Amino acid sequence: MNEATHMKAIRIHQFGGLEELRYEDAPIPVPAADEILIKVAGTAFNQADVKIRKGYLQAIFPHEFPYIPNFEVSGTVEAAGAEVTDFQPGDRVYAALDMSRDGAAAEYVVTKARYAALAPVSLELSDAAALPIGVLTAWQGLFDHGNLPQGGRVLIAGAAGGVGIYAVQFAKQHGAYVIGTSSAASMPMLQELGIDEIIDYTKESVTDKLKDKVDLILNLSPESTEVLNTWLPLLKEGGALISAVNPADEALAAQLGVKAHRLFAQEDRTLLTRVAELVDAGKLKLWITERLPLAELAASHAMSEAGKLRGKVLITI
Repeated sequence: MNEATHMKAIRIHQFGGLEELRYEDAPIPVPAADEILIKVAGTAFNQADVKIRKGYLQAIFPHEFPYIPNFEVSGTVEAAGAEVTDFQPGDRVYAALDMSRDGAAAEYVVTKARYAALAPVSLELSDAAALPIGVLTAWQGLFDHGNLPQGGRVLIAGAAGGVGIYAVQFAKQHGAYVIGTSSAASMPMLQELGIDEIIDYTKESVTDKLKDKVDLILNLSPESTEVLNTWLPLLKEGGALISAVNPADEALAAQLGVKAHRLFAQEDRTLLTRVAELVDAGKLKLWITERLPLAELAASHAMSEAGKLRGKVLITI
C-alpha cells in the first residue's frame, strides 16, 4: 500500500454553491475487513451530485462533513481487507459506491468489495467510471421496476443523458420500440444507437407528440411532478412510470390503473459483470462528452446547472 497518509480530494464542508467544492488534502481512507481500497483512475459526474451538494438529498443519503462527492469509480485495487477473497492488489475494478459515504472525487476511495466488479478490459480504465450508475439505473428502471415486456413500447425522457444512452441500448436489445426525448444536438447520436422516434423537448410536448400509448415511461429528466402526472394517461393499463428524478403521484397512478415509482439505483455486482462482458463484446457503447481533471470538478456542476450537459462527464485522476 502507498506509504503516504494523505491524498488530494474534492471535499464539501457545508451544503451550498459551487464554492463549497474545495480541492484540498484529505486522509487516505483505510479499508475495513470486507472492503477494498481503490486507487482512483476515473470518476463521473451525476445529476444527483448537485442535489447532494445543496443538501436536497440529506434525508435519503445523510452525510457527515467534510464529505467527498461522486459515487462512480474505476481504478486499481490498492489494498484489500482481511475478509476479502475475490480481489487482490492490482485488479482493475469499477463500482457504484454507497451514496451516503465518501465518494470517488479523490485519489483513493474505499468500498465494500461486494459492490465492485472487474472492469471491462477493452476500455481505458478511467473510462469505465462512466458506466456504473448509468447502467444500473437504466437496467433496474427498465426491467426490475418497469417490467418492460419483450417487444414493448417505451418512452425514455432524457434519452441522451448519462443514463438514457444505456437505457436506449438495453431497450433496443430487448426488442422494444423506443421513443426518446432530447434536444436536436443529441439526435444524431440517438439515431446511431437505433432509437425509433425522437421528441425534441425544446419544441414539442410529450403529451401532444406521443401518438400511441406505451408500456413504460422511464423518466431521466428534471420534469416536475405536475408534468409527470400529465404523462400517466399515456401508459397502457398496467404500465409504469419509473422516475429517477422527481416522482409522479402514486395515488393518481393507481386510480388510472398504472404504477408510479421513484428509482434509486442499487449496487449489483452481477449486473456490472454482465455489462463488462457486453462492453468487451462491442454490444454497449459509451458516450463521454467531457473530460475534466479532478481540480475542475466544479465545472461539471456548473454545466449541469446551466442545462448544458449531454452524455457523460468523466473526471480523471
